[in-house]
Amino acid sequence: MKKQFLGAAVLLVMALGCSLQSKASNDTVYYKNGAIRFIINKGDNGTNTFVQLNGEGGENLMKPGRWSYNYFDSRQIQHGYTIQDNTVADAYWIRQRNGKADTVFTTITYSQEQQQQLADATASLYANLKYPFKAKENGVNGTVYVSFVVNSDGKISELEPMTKLGYGLEEAAVDAAKQLKFTPVAYNGRIVSMYFELPVKFLLQQQ
Repeated sequence: MKKQFLGAAVLLVMALGCSLQSKASNDTVYYKNGAIRFIINKGDNGTNTFVQLNGEGGENLMKPGRWSYNYFDSRQIQHGYTIQDNTVADAYWIRQRNGKADTVFTTITYSQEQQQQLADATASLYANLKYPFKAKENGVNGTVYVSFVVNSDGKISELEPMTKLGYGLEEAAVDAAKQLKFTPVAYNGRIVSMYFELPVKFLLQQQ
């Protein structure tokens, strides 16, 4: 039975309030002594919620209203959150870039205009995405996740695959993502660097 590539590929993009993630999950972060530092529930609608936030001794740190929480991970990278009634209003980490500290946001609330800009930018991936011959010959389908940072100048950096399906799928997704053009992300009146996770789904149609 011959298999034919469907379209060019199917790009799954959800205009979420955080990044281009598309699946619900729980993120758990621990202290060195094994105690839970926090648990964030990542909803499939893009809303991230702190379901647990503890001190090192296990005491509950959750409180109502709008407030900030930050910490250093095992690599001494600073992370921060703004929390509004347990919901993550924004989240960031700080990297060193060109010898200077650069705040990279992982969560913000996008305006409708920004959501449309993201959808337009990622839709252009269709024109550059190629289904690897080896994957087609072996009937391999799958979703490749790539992560990257859109810098304050709109250029992409730190682009890398997050999955290991093989058959050239990761390389194809990365090559196509390199061609993406983004409008710099504005947040709270300034241009910021923004982290994204982009799912790219490869499908074969049987005939």
